[in-house]
Amino acid sequence: MKIFVDSSFLIALVNENDSLHEKSLEYIDLIEKNDCYISNLVINEVITVIGNKIDLETAISAFDLINDIFHVINEYEIKDFNSTTMLIYEKHNTKLSFTDCSIIVDMHYHKIENLLSFDKEFKKAEGINLIF
Repeated sequence: MKIFVDSSFLIALVNENDSLHEKSLEYIDLIEKNDCYISNLVINEVITVIGNKIDLETAISAFDLINDIFHVINEYEIKDFNSTTMLIYEKHNTKLSFTDCSIIVDMHYHKIENLLSFDKEFKKAEGINLIF
């Protein structure tokens, strides 16, 4: 199974003080047994938040873990990526962040149906099976 992994899940997994940390631990087996994907924009978000909320060392460890486990999607290989993302952003009327909307573009382009995220707004996105 192909699964795209969102920043909300990864941040909860790494941050022991996150209210969803314990819940995130329940999905480790799912990640280990499936093909998991992440994008450069999501990596940016994860590393920035972890660096700001925890520390640089944890952010570096998270970066190394991401690169070891996930298939990294270069979203800028997708023609008109930013314009397409902006159209989805407009459609969702800012209920999803620009990065979240970029995930939808990545998933549709790469035919990934499953999304591991703690962001419930993704339930409204068409063609996405939210794993929560």
